[in-house]
Parts: sequence; C-alpha cells; structure tokens
Amino acid sequence: MKKLSTTSWKIQAASPSTTARTGFHCPGNGLWRPEDGAADPVFIFEGSLMPASGGVSTVWHLVREPQR
Repeated sequence: MKKLSTTSWKIQAASPSTTARTGFHCPGNGLWRPEDGAADPVFIFEGSLMPASGGVSTVWHLVREPQR
C-alpha cells in the first residue's frame, strides 16, 4: 500500500487539466467527477485505483482538492 504524505493535503487550486483514467492510480486526494458527468463527484485517495463510472471506463477530472 502506498504511504500517504501529509504534504499532499496543501491547499491548491485544482487544475482543469488534472485527469486520471479508470484503472490507473489516483494522482492526488480530492473530489473527482466522471467525464460524462453522469455521477456525482466522489472523494478518492491518492494512490487508489480510479473506479469505473456506471460500470464503464471513464476519464476522471479533479473537481476540488481537500482543504485543511
């Protein structure tokens, strides 16, 4: 299991280009929404595998990083 660093919890504006595909590791903690917008945003931890949305592969977009 990947060790999570507390430095990844810094407050930063989410870049519109921050994306991840289903089956790949999440590049950062935060709220992610599927590209098609068919589901509500979900919180995914850094290092976790990005899930499918509605049973199909998708591209996920970072909506918001966690705030302290």
